[in-house]
Amino acid sequence: MKDVVGVARTTCRPGREATRGFVRCTPRPGTIKRAMYCLLLLRSPDNKLSVPSLMEDETDEEEDDMIDVEMARTARRAVEQVLALRPGEKVLIITDTGRPVTIARALASAVHAAGAEVVVATMITRETHGVEPPDVIAEAMKVVDAVIMPTSYALTHTDAVRNALKCGTRFCNFREINEDMMVCGAVAADYHQVREIATALAHRMNEANIARITTPAGTDISMSLAGRTSLVLAGFAQQPGQYGGLPSGEAAIAPVERTAKGIMVDPFSMDGIGVIRGPFHLQVENGKVQKVSGGLEAVKLRGVFDRNDENAANIAEFAIGANPAARITGVINEDKRRIGTVHIAVGDNMTLGGRVRSNIHYDILFFDPTVQLDDETVVESGKLVI
Repeated sequence: MKDVVGVARTTCRPGREATRGFVRCTPRPGTIKRAMYCLLLLRSPDNKLSVPSLMEDETDEEEDDMIDVEMARTARRAVEQVLALRPGEKVLIITDTGRPVTIARALASAVHAAGAEVVVATMITRETHGVEPPDVIAEAMKVVDAVIMPTSYALTHTDAVRNALKCGTRFCNFREINEDMMVCGAVAADYHQVREIATALAHRMNEANIARITTPAGTDISMSLAGRTSLVLAGFAQQPGQYGGLPSGEAAIAPVERTAKGIMVDPFSMDGIGVIRGPFHLQVENGKVQKVSGGLEAVKLRGVFDRNDENAANIAEFAIGANPAARITGVINEDKRRIGTVHIAVGDNMTLGGRVRSNIHYDILFFDPTVQLDDETVVESGKLVI
């Protein structure tokens, strides 16, 4: 039990013993019972196990700690389904000071139970999406078999991730995930079904030359996809150099640079900005956002563009959601997976196979879109028609 207790919550009290720079703490009452239950759940073949009566005498504070148990199923899914970890593999979990420690702990427990070697690295929360992690973490990414990232902001579009992918590292992205998202919604989807939907969409993207996206609010934007290959993001990263994550479910592609044109009007939300509550208009020409107008959120976006490099306004991505279980939560990392939604990103597109490097990558999410790929309608008013 020694190793299990090492990843469970502890409470330090007066008289704690300092040993070689580390603090040895007494496990909080109920910690060992909770760890035993988590291991039973992780090893349960059907992933179903009722809470045993031995947990019923926990205090209110300890009952709150039972979130570890509720998150165990998703942690197990990350280990067994997304990454297909094997005993003896080396795994790095990257988190930050803005994420609940319970999530990293649940993931570490699952990795340990699978027989893999786990290291948890906590960094100071990055300023926004696409900001490089510390050098020591970037180097560590390249020498492990797999990386799990429960971080506040996405590291997907960073050189650190791209370099590690070239070294064969597998990735499971958990960006922006909270305890509720670890238990409910998109993470609970049938990911074999999600993969089928995303693959069908990706196939149509690969065959198309032009994509056109319209919405009832007035969005009307088109872009070239000619020669580009779409990515199926469906929660699987089982081979060296693959990238997946939870929640997942989309087909994504980098449009040809300098081809996007049109207008984006009143999206639901945007990375780095949040839910859009006021008027919000983006005029696009030559593959870039040329004009931003509207209310408070538009002012915030102009500030983002002003503070970053000249490629921050590049139209970097077009993607269609493919997860039937995704909810609308206000957290874009789940919202954009909802089947029939569309998100269009600005900034960096290198990870998606494009040619533009930027300090940022921000998704812009639209509900009830209609999507035409050449002459074929694949989404109509938010409903897949393929």
